[in-house]
Amino acid sequence: MKYRFLEERHIHQIFKDDKWQNLTGCTTILSVLAKPALIQWAADEAVSQLGWIKEDYYVDDIKVERTEEERLEVAKRGIDKIMTLDTKGYLELLDNARVAHCRKKEKAGIFGKNTHAEIEKLIKEAITLGGYVRNAKSEIPAVQNFIKWAADNKVKFLESEKHIYSEKHFLGGVVDFVCEIEERVWLGDIKTAKSGIYPENFAQMSGYQIMLNEMNLYPDILGYIVLNLKENGKMAEKRSISNENNINFFLSCLTIYREQERIKGQIL
Repeated sequence: MKYRFLEERHIHQIFKDDKWQNLTGCTTILSVLAKPALIQWAADEAVSQLGWIKEDYYVDDIKVERTEEERLEVAKRGIDKIMTLDTKGYLELLDNARVAHCRKKEKAGIFGKNTHAEIEKLIKEAITLGGYVRNAKSEIPAVQNFIKWAADNKVKFLESEKHIYSEKHFLGGVVDFVCEIEERVWLGDIKTAKSGIYPENFAQMSGYQIMLNEMNLYPDILGYIVLNLKENGKMAEKRSISNENNINFFLSCLTIYREQERIKGQIL
């Protein structure tokens, strides 16, 4: 066996040149892409600890504008809170503001992990029963949405949490699921972030296709499905047909990442 996955460290490895070497994950490759929305989100989380709220928010996908009076009232409460603090307390407030986005991300990570685990269990059970989800129910709204989606689209599941790798590109990854819809093969990915679905999600899946092709698995993949299953019970789905543009999107990121790493290694 020349491939292995170290669960505790979440590392993909390949045995080459008489030693185990770490492979690079697709999400690491795609880290070369700029994510300005993520930077702004982190800044918003920080200042929200000091009495700031956004000018608007959404209820059932409908944008609601806040009045200036509302925002000023929250800002006043922030000032009043700060005025009660001594120097040590103020420093603690600043420290908490600095890591506010991390705490929120960790909380979201727990939801994502639990959702993925239950869906993995559902799919694996479905595969033992011919590939279809039958008579399944969940108390988690996001998972129940997934069950309904699978039933409505008559999805036949082929794989769940499939570990894959590429020796040629030195990549490793895990596909959430592989399925058939109307007898055509699709790669599926589950996202649980509030922010939605982004183009790089499909670049990530094209990286998975590259690995599957090298492993001589599923040569006739029609395309990719991304399901955004949100904690608030909302769900979004987007698909993209597998094509040369998607493949080149990922390979371009791979080239940039490898060059960055090469140059870093040569700097004394």
